[in-house]
Formats: sequence, structure tokens, C-alpha cells
Amino acid sequence: MDTAEKVDWAALNAHAAGRPARRLVSKAITAAGGSRRPGTVLDLGAGAGADSLQFARQGWTVHAYDSDDTLAARLVENERMTGSVQFHHGDLATVPTFPSAQIVYSTYTLGLLGPAVLPGVWRKLVDALPRGGVMAVDFFGTNDSWAERPDVATLPLEQIDEMFRGFQVIDRSIRDEDGRFLADKKHWHVITTLARKLH
Repeated sequence: MDTAEKVDWAALNAHAAGRPARRLVSKAITAAGGSRRPGTVLDLGAGAGADSLQFARQGWTVHAYDSDDTLAARLVENERMTGSVQFHHGDLATVPTFPSAQIVYSTYTLGLLGPAVLPGVWRKLVDALPRGGVMAVDFFGTNDSWAERPDVATLPLEQIDEMFRGFQVIDRSIRDEDGRFLADKKHWHVITTLARKLH
């Protein structure tokens, strides 16, 4: 695969529609104080929506962002939720400001913004979090096979730590292993960080 633009995201998301929510969802909810007093979540790169829908089932109000509209067709499931999902179809790079939220959540997406766009979007996401808000996000590390691509941001751990200045890191996991992406072999180096904003 040469560029992210060549991926058929609609086909990928349709295939992923039945997958369960990631465990990171429940970790983020716990870190944000649990679902006794649910608030707002920003889900960036929501894809088929498994994680957005799980947040909503726990009572959270979700602003789900994606350039593919697969999730929009699934929102009839809102009727079975105590929370809600508002879908935003478009490019994250063009969002002027994000709604205030207690959780910012993103898996396998922020790095695809590329090294030029990521810093600006990151600042807006940090600004959207109040003190005590939770960031639960993936970044691609430098061992990832996409590190050779100029359109993908792959970051050393030291740079990720710098981005989380002003946060308390609660949990971190690193996936550094061979795998697949669609039909292609791929080495994944994904650094997942769960952190709470200190001020």
C-alpha cells in the first residue's frame, strides 16, 4: 500500500462493523470517573463505530468524526442507548474547534493526519479537554513499517511524552509486532497512551 488515500475505508469499516469495542473504551471511562456521571467523548476516526456506540451505551454523549460515513447508517442503534452519538463527516484537519469533552479518544487515526497537520489538531484536542479530562489515543512509533511514508506521522516515544506534558500518564501499552493491514504484511508499532490532564 502506497498511501492512506488508496485504502477503501468504506469497505474496511463495513468489514469491521461487527467487532467488539476495544478495552481502551472501558479504561478511558474508568479514568474519567466512570459512568455514574457520563459526559462528552470525542471519537476521532470512529470508523464503523464500535467504540462510539459502546461509549453511548454507557450513557456518554459522543461526537464521532470520520471521513467515511459508515457509522451514520448504524445510528438507528441510538434507540437502544442511554447516551447518544452525533456523527461528523469530514476531514479532521478542517475542524476549527472541537467541543469541550471529558474524554478524547482515537485509535489508529492521528498518525494518518501526517506530520504537518498533526500538531495543529493535537493542540485543538488538548484545548477541548478541561482539567481532569482524559486522553486515550494511539500513535504510530518509529518502528512501524509506515515510518518510511511522508504522509504518516511516526513518532519516537520521547516526542509522544513531550506531547503529553501537562498530563499524568495513567497507562501505556506498546504493540511492536508483525501483522497485516488488509491483504498486506505490515509491522505495527503502535503506542497507546491513557493520560489525565493536570491543568
